[in-house]
Amino acid sequence: MKKLLLSFLVFFFLLFSFIYGLSKQQKLPQPEEHEVIVRLVLVDVIAVDKKGNFATDLTKDDFEIYEDGKKIRIDSLELISLKKPEFEVPEIKKIKEAGLPRRKKRFFVIFDSINTIKRMLDRSKARIIEKLVSLVKLGEEIMILELDDKKGMKILQDFTSDEELIAQAVNKASGNIWVEKATDSLSAPAILDRPGAATAAIRVRESSRYAYQFETRIRFEKTINSLLTLLNMIKDYPGRKPVLYISGGIPGLSFEELYSGREMDVAVARSEVAASKVLDPFRVLQKSGRRGGQNIIDDLIHFANSYNITFYSLDPDNYLKYVLPDIAFDNYPRQVDIAEIKLNELTNLKFLALDTGGAAMHGANKFEYFQKIIDRDLTYYYELSYYPERDKADGKYHKIKVKVNRPGIKIRFRKGYYDYSDEQRESLIFASASYNPSLFNQIPFNARVVPFINRKNECILWINLALPVQEVILRDSSVREIKTLKLNMWIEDLKKEDTFSTQVNIPFVLTPSFLDRLKNSKYFGYNTRSQRLKLKKDKYRAIFALYDEIRGEIGTVEQMFEVPSLKKEKDPTITTAVFGQLFKSPKGGIKPFSISQEDGTLQVSQYKFYPLGLNQFKRREDISLFLQVYSPQKNVAFKPRFSLIQNGKEQGVLLSEVMDESWNKKAGIWNVVFKLNFESFSEGEYALRIRLIDSSRKQEIEKNLQIKIL
Repeated sequence: MKKLLLSFLVFFFLLFSFIYGLSKQQKLPQPEEHEVIVRLVLVDVIAVDKKGNFATDLTKDDFEIYEDGKKIRIDSLELISLKKPEFEVPEIKKIKEAGLPRRKKRFFVIFDSINTIKRMLDRSKARIIEKLVSLVKLGEEIMILELDDKKGMKILQDFTSDEELIAQAVNKASGNIWVEKATDSLSAPAILDRPGAATAAIRVRESSRYAYQFETRIRFEKTINSLLTLLNMIKDYPGRKPVLYISGGIPGLSFEELYSGREMDVAVARSEVAASKVLDPFRVLQKSGRRGGQNIIDDLIHFANSYNITFYSLDPDNYLKYVLPDIAFDNYPRQVDIAEIKLNELTNLKFLALDTGGAAMHGANKFEYFQKIIDRDLTYYYELSYYPERDKADGKYHKIKVKVNRPGIKIRFRKGYYDYSDEQRESLIFASASYNPSLFNQIPFNARVVPFINRKNECILWINLALPVQEVILRDSSVREIKTLKLNMWIEDLKKEDTFSTQVNIPFVLTPSFLDRLKNSKYFGYNTRSQRLKLKKDKYRAIFALYDEIRGEIGTVEQMFEVPSLKKEKDPTITTAVFGQLFKSPKGGIKPFSISQEDGTLQVSQYKFYPLGLNQFKRREDISLFLQVYSPQKNVAFKPRFSLIQNGKEQGVLLSEVMDESWNKKAGIWNVVFKLNFESFSEGEYALRIRLIDSSRKQEIEKNLQIKIL
């Protein structure tokens, strides 16, 4: 299976002729570069005086900035005010004189319902709402999201200043009633400590540690992927981006500290640590391979720093049950100190906040500290800028250090940034779009995977796309001669045991002749195919992500598809149904009813069948329908009947003509293409009812397809 999936990774995506009869585009010329890219690094600084108040009177001469230990000339300094200023400093006066708009005050709130105990979160909701309302009174717009165990990152409330909507969104956050299950697995019944029970104790303890490690790894992976999604969502907002992360902690993966000094457990701990790595399929956080948890958290922090994203962490939990385990929620002694596990998770949470220039709000006084944060960090900040000495991105991490020469002033700032290459940025956005496709919908398009039966236990994945001409292809035609879209396709089975992806550039040369052909067309078609595959799972999930690098926009399509299991089928069935158009084309030695590796079209007799990426077309267009029909009895003659259904009533029967047909005896598949006539029907949405009846009337097959006539 793995070899077959690997072979899928190398299949080529090639641009094919326009589905409404356009000829292939010409070879791309090399574009001329006239753009000058300004490489300015921004560093946000929180400056606090001895009284804990924000210091508002600093100037550029009060600061020094270093990159990788080398002093860099500061280009500019601005004091950014997030409220109506009660005084004027030179930097604010410059902004007013230039007539520049004030910064929008956006604040992001994440409820971590993977790692936060529900009852603890519920107890804190009233105080959280109170603090968020105080932010609204300062003019903040708040977006509220939830890190969900099943759906990843989801939006509970888009940007709003409506206090009632904010309260409703906070109350929707669920928390996790099972988060304690992982540490509960470390409980050991006292009977195992009796004489003669040593062997049983070792087995139970090893089993419970494995269960704990598995639960922890899953929570860690979901947490990191969801946070990565958030960063990609908000990274392009201007200025400093504060994020309140409400969480019980980020899971840690290492047992070494917990088991150090325990001779019996060290070997087990080390073996578990070696296996506790998170798969990074898009090579986002490292070039290749699997990595340890702390390394991934560090790179997540670096990514946040690269886009001026600052985390403020708030843990709604209390610590009594960790400090006093004897009065906790179980009667069994723990194999490890549960307080140490909690400390490890909170340390990860604290690092995320402090290393991005934020603050960690934990313990009994967390909400009082939160108010200080509102009065200080979320009211003003300094923005320093400088030009790096490199002409282009090097893809490396660069450390930043800021010094203030004014005595008595303490500062916080991001500790560095990745100078991401285009390839690295694209990998990050594709990773997030594939993990949370519903959050990325800037580009509209249609896409699907169609299993094409080749043999009884073998199929080809046929990929069909429909790209809106006006909304996607022609948006930049007045200013650019070449447009390139980047497509990533990610496929996984429902248990995520088999996952694989491929990526390709789709180029367009926007010549006058090409634009003229497009002006009356709504969609542009794009097709390709995989190699022959033996897919053993019944259901798969496909995610298509389309990226416009010029605009920095991305859109996604998510599809569930089933792979026909012909060995299990006892009755005849329609396994494949695809609409398309036929255009004259000699066979040229190509086997009939085979999908071209060159352009993804289906060879049919003297025609090429160009599949449509979606089931809609004009009533007077020449539309064909390709079917694959499985029948245990070979060479059965089926009589077709096509009719349109609307509002549960049959609207009429379509005229049809068989353009070509062939039996695949090895698979028991009847390949057939019908030409259909929709001219007598009015515009609207219908169900096309397909009925196939054999000559003996012993076998009857029926299938409905949703269509739209334009």
